[in-house]
Amino acid sequence: MNLFVAMSELSKVDVDPRSALILLWTVIGAVLVILLWPNGRGRKLARQISAVAVLAFREGVRLKVLWTVFLLALIPGVLAYYSDADGTHVGRASLILNYCLSAGEVLGAVLIVLLCALSVAREIESRIMHTFGTKPVPRWAILAGKAFGFWAIDLLFLLGVTVLAGVLVRAVPMRAETREANKLVPSGTWDDLHRNALTTRQYLLADEEIGSSAAYKLIAPGKSRQWTYTLTRGMDRSEPLVLRFQVSSSEPFQSHLPGTKFVVAFEGAPAPILTRTEAVPQDRPFDFFVEPKDVAREGKLVVTITAPELGRRPATLVVAMRLGVPVDGFSSNLLKAFLLMALQGWILAFITASWSGVLSFPVTVALGAILVLGGEMSRQATALLETSASRLQALGLEQSGESAVQKAVISDLRLLLQMLPDFRVLGGPTAFVDGDIVSGWALAQAGLSMGVARVLGWSLLGVFLFHRREVGR
Repeated sequence: MNLFVAMSELSKVDVDPRSALILLWTVIGAVLVILLWPNGRGRKLARQISAVAVLAFREGVRLKVLWTVFLLALIPGVLAYYSDADGTHVGRASLILNYCLSAGEVLGAVLIVLLCALSVAREIESRIMHTFGTKPVPRWAILAGKAFGFWAIDLLFLLGVTVLAGVLVRAVPMRAETREANKLVPSGTWDDLHRNALTTRQYLLADEEIGSSAAYKLIAPGKSRQWTYTLTRGMDRSEPLVLRFQVSSSEPFQSHLPGTKFVVAFEGAPAPILTRTEAVPQDRPFDFFVEPKDVAREGKLVVTITAPELGRRPATLVVAMRLGVPVDGFSSNLLKAFLLMALQGWILAFITASWSGVLSFPVTVALGAILVLGGEMSRQATALLETSASRLQALGLEQSGESAVQKAVISDLRLLLQMLPDFRVLGGPTAFVDGDIVSGWALAQAGLSMGVARVLGWSLLGVFLFHRREVGR
C-alpha cells in the first residue's frame, strides 16, 4: 500500500511562484538596459555579441566532434526501438525515452564542454584571440558571444534528439507486442499508449482521506465501500481520468479475485458512468479509465467497490484507490524535458566559456566534468547522508551529541553542494517516464536559481581573470 502513499505525494514540489516573475523581470530588465543604454552603446554591444555568437556557431558546426557526438546520440534510441524491451508497447516506449533523453543529457553536456574548451583555449594558444583583443569589443562580450553561439548549437543538438525520441515513440504501435498484455489495460494503438503511459497525472486523495493517514479500506464478502472525490472546474477536459486500484485479500494465494464489482457515478446522477465486474489481479496495480465525454469535471465523483460474496472461500478485500487527474500530455512532457536539457547546456556554456579564457584545454574539460558529475550526484549524496543518519537514529546507535554534530556536518555539506548546478533538478529530463510531474513554476525557479544565480556566481571570477590576462594588448 506504500505505492499509493507515494502516489499522493507526486508533484508536490515546494516552489515559489514569485520565482517566475523575478526571472521574467530579470530578462526584461537586461533587454531594457541594452536598448536604453546612452548613445546607442547598448545596441552596439548587442550587435558585437551577436557577431561573435555567429562566428562561434559557424566554427562549432564545422567541427567534426559535433557530428560525431550527434551520431552517437542517435544510436541508443534506435537500438531501444528495435529491442523487445519487456514485450509491450509501454515498455518499449519507456526504454526509448530513457535512452534518448539520457543520451541527450550526457552527450549534450560533453558537446558543450568540448566546444567551449576547444574554441577559446585553442584560439589563445594559436594567437587567433589577439585579433579580438585589438578590436573595441569588451572581453566579457567575447566570452558571452562564444557561450551564446555554442549554446545555440547545443539547442539544435537537443532538438534533434528530442524530435527523434518523439518520432520513435510515435512509431512504437507499428511493431507488434510479443507479450500478452493485461486484459484490463487496452493496448495496441497510439491512443492506448498515450493514455496508459505517456500522460502524467496527479493522484488525489479521497475526501474522507484528507488529513488522515488511512490508505486502504477493508471490504467484507458481499459488502461495499465508497470513495468520494471532489472535481473542480479547472481540471483538464481533454484527457480521461484514471482510477488506479490495488487489491489484496484474506486469500493471498489467489492470483486473481473474480467477481469484484466497480461502479463509478456522479453524486445525484440518475445513472452510473461506469459499471464493471472483473477478475482483478491481486497485489498488482491496475487502472480503469473514465473518458472525457463522460466526466463533467465538476461535482462529487463516487466510486463504489463490492467484494464478491460467492465462491468456495469468500475473501475480505483490502483495497487502496487513487483518482488520477491529467496534468501533462506527451508533447508537454517532451517540451519540459527539452527545457531541462537546455538549462543544463546554458549553465555549462557560460561557465566553461568564462573559464576557458583563463584555463588550458585539459583543465577546462576537467572543470566541466566536475560540474557535470557534481551536479548529477549532489542530490544523491545529500539524500544518502540523511538516510544513513536516520537509520542510525532509528536503531539507537547514535548518541545525542553525535547527532547534533552530524546534523551540522550534513547542513554544511548540503550548503556546499548547493553551489554546484543541480542537473537532476525536478528529477531530470526523464522524470515524466516514471510518472513524475514537472511543474512549470518549479522549472522557472530552477531557471532563476541555477540559470541566473549560479551561472553568475561561477562565471564572474573567470571573466574578471580573463579581463586582466594579457591577450592581444
